Amino acid sequence: MSFRTRPVIPVCAAVLVLTLTNLNACTLWGAAGTNASGGTIISKNRDWKPDHTQVLKMHRGGKGHAYFGLYAEGGTEPGIKEGVNEKGLTVITASASSIPKSMRDNQPGKHGVISTLLSGCANCDEVLAKKNEMFRNTRTMFIMISDRKKIAMVEVGLDGKYALKTIETGPVVHTNHFLEKALSEFNIRIGTSSATRLARITHLMKATAKPCTTDSLAAISRDQHDGPDNSLWRTGKNERTMASWIAETPAHGAPKLRVVIANPEQQEQTHTFVMDQKFWREMK
Repeated sequence: MSFRTRPVIPVCAAVLVLTLTNLNACTLWGAAGTNASGGTIISKNRDWKPDHTQVLKMHRGGKGHAYFGLYAEGGTEPGIKEGVNEKGLTVITASASSIPKSMRDNQPGKHGVISTLLSGCANCDEVLAKKNEMFRNTRTMFIMISDRKKIAMVEVGLDGKYALKTIETGPVVHTNHFLEKALSEFNIRIGTSSATRLARITHLMKATAKPCTTDSLAAISRDQHDGPDNSLWRTGKNERTMASWIAETPAHGAPKLRVVIANPEQQEQTHTFVMDQKFWREMK
């Protein structure tokens, strides 16, 4: 079944901080352990050019786990943008805009990884066991992955280089430039928007009451503190926030998913799902 909607971070001197905003931007944030009632919760504001529409779809293949995702249709880069599988593994991503687009586009043999993770892994431990196989062949991006127990944050640079850390308790945030020192060479130019959003989401995640909930992260997702191009919820002319995705996975019980879709020239819609056995059995 498809759901359609209707008609200030320190930087080394060698890095250029642009006064322009970055395109292809997104903001990722979440919490694990005691900060998330013993489970995990992760969130993404998806920012892109308003040149396409988005739909929610179930994928059931001949092999691997079934998964439910947000897909872009039309535009310059159609396909799945985030998803959750029947085992409760959630995957969200953001572009590595600190690397010029010409370099990101020139990655022969590299590929996306969302569908591979969702169909092939039941939890973060399985991801960790396959990390070299997975991420050395992935095109440059940032990937946040969650299950019931932990969050994995992956930064993928060029030439098969990547860094991975796991969070079992506490917050995690990311925007569109590299935070791991080992990959700082790929911060060729850090956009003002990425730096501003990172500072803002870091502040809000420290300030919000714990444990984090879907409602508290939904409120954060609407933050417009820094104007149309640099806020968490962006309303700029060239790029805007197209969707909000919040996946709450408790230590026990069914995961919950909240998705806001803001397609161009359509009424914004909010979908909520309890991802229990009935959901996976009946959703077509």
